[in-house]
Amino acid sequence: MTERDDFDRIVEGLDLDLSFPDDPLDPVPERPAEVRRDADAEQDEPFYRRVDSSPLVPRRRGIILAWAGVVGAPMVLVLATLAHVFLDRPIVAGAVLTFVASAIYLFLQLPEHGPARPDWPDDGAVL
Repeated sequence: MTERDDFDRIVEGLDLDLSFPDDPLDPVPERPAEVRRDADAEQDEPFYRRVDSSPLVPRRRGIILAWAGVVGAPMVLVLATLAHVFLDRPIVAGAVLTFVASAIYLFLQLPEHGPARPDWPDDGAVL
């Protein structure tokens, strides 16, 4: 047998019951019919607030141009790289600035959820 180390000395004083029950757990009693009806009525209520969907394509020209800048500027850089076309630094800087400016514009256009809204404070989830 090997020497006893610190772990063995610590564990020998513990009373560990490692036996497992042979009998299965007691079944859960069924709820009375009155309680089931009340619970079913509560489940009929939706747990979310239905919000009308917004149009997929925005109608404002500024938002459309901003999305074109957010998607188009990196796409131009990727396509130029794949085509082995070396762009001048001003063109690359212009694409980067277009992307950054478009992203900032889109962030600023997000609706504000504050105390003026009837559903405030809200967690922001919209289905």
